[in-house]
Amino acid sequence: MDPRLKVILYGNPDEELSLLMRLEKEKDYPDHCKIISEFGEIVSIQTQRRYLCSIYNSKKVKSLKAPSVIPANDDVEPNPETRVLDKKNEVLSNTVSNVVFGIIDFGFDFSHPDFINNGKTRFEKIWVQSDRYDGNEFGYGRIISQAQINEALLDEFPFKKLGYHPGKSDLFGNGTHGTHVLGIACGNGAVAPKSFAPNASIIAVDMGTNYVNGSNLSLGDSVKGCDGLYFITKQAGERPLVINMSLGGHGDHHFGLTLFEQVIDYIVTHRKGTAIVQSTGNYHQANAHTYGDIKLNQKVKIPWMFKKHDRTPNEMEIWYDGDDILSVNIYDDNQKILLSSTPFKDELIVKDDDEVGICLHRCKEPNTGKNQINILVNGKLNSKFWTIELIGRTVNNGRYHCYIERDDGGQSIFLPAIVNKTHTTNSICNSKYSIVVGAYNQNDDAKPILSFSSSGPTADGRMKPELVAPGFKIKSSCSSSSRENRAANKLTSKSGSSMAAPYVASLVMKILEKEPNLDIISIRKKLFSACDTASFKDNKLEIFRAGHGYINPNKIT
Repeated sequence: MDPRLKVILYGNPDEELSLLMRLEKEKDYPDHCKIISEFGEIVSIQTQRRYLCSIYNSKKVKSLKAPSVIPANDDVEPNPETRVLDKKNEVLSNTVSNVVFGIIDFGFDFSHPDFINNGKTRFEKIWVQSDRYDGNEFGYGRIISQAQINEALLDEFPFKKLGYHPGKSDLFGNGTHGTHVLGIACGNGAVAPKSFAPNASIIAVDMGTNYVNGSNLSLGDSVKGCDGLYFITKQAGERPLVINMSLGGHGDHHFGLTLFEQVIDYIVTHRKGTAIVQSTGNYHQANAHTYGDIKLNQKVKIPWMFKKHDRTPNEMEIWYDGDDILSVNIYDDNQKILLSSTPFKDELIVKDDDEVGICLHRCKEPNTGKNQINILVNGKLNSKFWTIELIGRTVNNGRYHCYIERDDGGQSIFLPAIVNKTHTTNSICNSKYSIVVGAYNQNDDAKPILSFSSSGPTADGRMKPELVAPGFKIKSSCSSSSRENRAANKLTSKSGSSMAAPYVASLVMKILEKEPNLDIISIRKKLFSACDTASFKDNKLEIFRAGHGYINPNKIT
């Protein structure tokens, strides 16, 4: 069973759970499932906890997954530069692009001039997933219509009128992630620099926000993400569509076979004129990945370092070949053994007679065929570091990958001496047909890839990211802060792969405006052929962060 599924197995039997499910046969569902969104063999469902085990054990089910948290690939600018322009440019255009732009993020300032043409909003709909339920087909959140937004724009207090404030968690006025990304992808030039898709209609999914330790973090998860993709594609109808997602954490297997990633591939291969663009992540220097090869009976020690006084949960994932068997010993900072595990047995981690965590060990995860070890540590931890010792019990392959999951409230790390910076792409951007973008410094003639921009390849050796785009101090639309009643003519600058991905998304929209029926293979080929190749004589590993090279908009045909 999926480790995250085990965590939610016990509780109120009447509680409704949201899950992702891969069927053995399309349209052949087990009992007690309410189907919410559907992508061939993969569906999101709602069910009561009492039915979880029977669904999991059904012969109709190939894989069942609990929701996994998907944080935003937040910007890495510690103090964004925000400024208000004296006046905005007048945007008067009756032209509407034939291409729709979809975005899954958080904090969309519909009152910002960059998303208004002739006094009317360019948003077709905004689904606020964390809002009160309005009776929609998904069973949660509120869907705001274009008419409701236009009515709110006429009011002196549009956010209050609509009941949606994009910057409710933006206490310092730095601007929300979603508005900044949106300005890069399809801003009309009223305030921020004009994008390559200034007339595209917008369909947005706001996954919700939370203010934690000085950062705006998305509270979305894999189930809500899949529902968001379903909502956008359904609303777009048969029109060409480009979706941007700057989301993802450190963990999972990086084979591109999570159910979320399989949904991405299903959408772009079953729908012409469709692309999904993702940021590679800002995790190159996160010290959250290591890998190696273990031999029979060999013991490999992996030091896991914690922040002082950390009271947040911590998680490590270890993925290894399905034909191998590893066991795990866990030692505290005094080299006292906390756990000596038995392969494929779930066991509590105990320190000083107190339960401080659990080690979950799964044989042959159904989507990858890999074995999976999850070490979950609760907030009772009072250690500087642990040592995770892997022991090779049966070894035919020997390769293992270890990831420490992202934790913005108290990130733990591997000892820097054992860290490996490749294979650090975000957890949901490794699918076969998504377009994944890294970031470089466009203000430097040498065009260095930014230090934080994550590195490929995927765990099965494919190129991700596939190209790089400008991502340093990018000026774009700034949303209203929590203290403001509507948008001013504000700009803010942010750095990150989240700023590079929407730049490429804007170019993909430009491609589809001319050739709306291109399939994803042709879209990718056209885009990658418009890259200037990169040469890294001093550090050949940089190619794993550059892919096909630097996107050149002048080469787009």
